[in-house]
Amino acid sequence: MKLLLKTICLTLLLSVSLPAEADLQQHQIYSPAIADNFIGTNATRTISVYLPKDYEKSNKAYPVLYFLGAYNWGANFANSFEKIFADYEQTKEPLKFIVVMIDGDTPLRGSFYVNSKAHGRFSDFVTKEAVQWVNSKYRTETNSKHTAIAGFSMGGTGALRFAADNPTQFGHVYALSPGLIDENGLSTSYLGNAKAIAHYERFRNALAKTTSPRTLMKEEFKSFQGMALWQNGEDNSNAAFVMAYGGAFASHNGEPFGAHFSQVESQTDKWRFGFGELINQYSDNKVLSKLYSVKVEVGKQDEYKWIADGSLKLKALSEAQNTKVKVVVFDGDHSSKVRERIAQSMLPHFQSLL
Repeated sequence: MKLLLKTICLTLLLSVSLPAEADLQQHQIYSPAIADNFIGTNATRTISVYLPKDYEKSNKAYPVLYFLGAYNWGANFANSFEKIFADYEQTKEPLKFIVVMIDGDTPLRGSFYVNSKAHGRFSDFVTKEAVQWVNSKYRTETNSKHTAIAGFSMGGTGALRFAADNPTQFGHVYALSPGLIDENGLSTSYLGNAKAIAHYERFRNALAKTTSPRTLMKEEFKSFQGMALWQNGEDNSNAAFVMAYGGAFASHNGEPFGAHFSQVESQTDKWRFGFGELINQYSDNKVLSKLYSVKVEVGKQDEYKWIADGSLKLKALSEAQNTKVKVVVFDGDHSSKVRERIAQSMLPHFQSLL
C-alpha cells in the first residue's frame, strides 16, 4: 500500500498544471502509426514543446531534447515539467535547447514505446512522425550530436531503446530509473506475479472466444483508467502491467497478446527481450560507438527490485569494459526527488553537451 500511495502522489504531482513564464506549446497530432492498433489507443496524440526564452527573438537553430513519459503518465505531465524548466531558467541559466515531451499512454496505461499490434506503432510514431513534425515546425539542429532523448521509468526504457536503435537520430541518451532486467528479472518482477499471470491468461482466453473484442476490452480495461489503476489495489495494477507488457512484446502468430512465458516456454525470449535486451545493447561496442553519451541513474532503494538489479548489472559491465555508459546510483527509491533529479542532474548534463 505504501508503494501505491507513492505512485499515486507522483502521478498527481506530474498531472498538475502550474503557471510558468516560458513558452510551452501543445499540439494535437494524428498518428497513422498509432491508429494501427488493436486495443483502442487514441491515435490523436499531444506533442508538448518547451521553447527556450530567446527562441522568438533569434533566427538560430536549436538542439532538441525529447523526453518520454512514464507508465500511466498522460500528456498532461508536460504541464508540470514546464514549471521545472522555468524554475531552472530563473535560478540557473537559460536553456540552450528545445524540449519535446511525448507520452506513451494507452488503455493499458503503457505502450513501452515499441511497435506492437496491441498498442500501436509507437516507435514509428516517435522516430518517423513526431521527429519529422518537430523538425518541420521548429528551427532545430537535426544532427544527432545535437539531439538527445531521455525519459523516466518506462520512458527511460524507451529512451535507451530509441538511442540504441536510432543513433543517427539520437546521439545522447539519459534514462532515469529505467525498466531493466537481468537474467533473474522475469521472476523477480511483476511479470512473474502469479495472480497477474492468471488474470492475463483469463483475458487471453476470453479474447479468443469473443465475437466482440472491443466491447470485451472496454469492460476489461475499465479498472485501469486514471487513478483507478492504483486505487483498485495491487492485484489490479499488477494485472494491467503484465497485460501492457505482453501486448508490447509477446505477440505471437498474429495474436496481439501472446501466451505468458510461464505457460509456453518458447515465449520466454519474447518476454525477456523487452526489458532485458537493453543490457546487451549497451554492452555492445557496435552500439556504443555510434552514440556520444549515455547516462543512467537509479535509486539504491528502488522498490522495483528488478530495475535496481538490472541497472547495477549494466553498471558492473560498463565499468569492467570501461565504456562510455555512466550508471549513477543515488540514495533513494524509484521516484525519489524526480523534479530535483531533472533540474539538478539532467538539465545541466544536456546544457553542457548539446
